[in-house]
Amino acid sequence: MLPLQVLFSRTVALEFLLSTDKPADMADVHAVVGQAVSSLLKSGKTAGLQDIIAFLQHQQARSVNGQREVYARAVRIVMSMVN
Repeated sequence: MLPLQVLFSRTVALEFLLSTDKPADMADVHAVVGQAVSSLLKSGKTAGLQDIIAFLQHQQARSVNGQREVYARAVRIVMSMVN
């Protein structure tokens, strides 16, 4: 089984190739996923895919404007790793 970071990187790379998003947008997605994992681990919780998705969805609900879309995109990417 591949580590989460490798799976995420491959999924993001594939999505980037298939999308018209700018690299800066993908950097934002990487940042919020990293923040999710870091926050979960710091709080003593697990950082499995479902945990990361729940965290990102919670942050998305609390966000406004462009940041909300970054979280939504991150949720879609991480969810694609589950299937």
